[in-house]
Amino acid sequence: MPAPSSSSCVFVVLGAVGLTVSVLACAAIAVVLDFAWSEAPSTNASWELDVPPPVYGPLPALTLRDDRGQPLEAGQLHGQLTLLQFVPVLPFLRQVQERLEADGVPVRVVTVTPPASAEFHPDWRRLRDSGHLLLLVDQRLQVRGVYDSSQASPTAERVIADARCLRFCRPL
Repeated sequence: MPAPSSSSCVFVVLGAVGLTVSVLACAAIAVVLDFAWSEAPSTNASWELDVPPPVYGPLPALTLRDDRGQPLEAGQLHGQLTLLQFVPVLPFLRQVQERLEADGVPVRVVTVTPPASAEFHPDWRRLRDSGHLLLLVDQRLQVRGVYDSSQASPTAERVIADARCLRFCRPL
């Protein structure tokens, strides 16, 4: 098998750098939002918001591969309310999805983790337990929420309220 050309290696490195920059930008947004948000509403508070959550920008064009190697492109999420989770917290995601579906809010859950066989450059630093980035993406592929799912209970309430509002609130 021939060795990969240097130009293909450059594209792989640029792709990895691009994804890393996107994740870091989303994490920065999460820090700003955490500062801007007050405490999550109590569990008996009304979940209806007066206005839908803000638009933070479009979901970047990306292609991910599932565990069977099949591609999942951002465009395939069009028309669906989607939770896109980096470093998945599965019990948290199950709880949020079950509560939303019980309220008639269908949501697609997509988790992103590097494959076990992923090769990392020796100079790269792989972080573990460094926060759990969760994006709420609306039906038009606009990022509508950026959350830290390591704070499961208050984050779950906020995600559920925002997703419900995207489903039921009047547009601005």
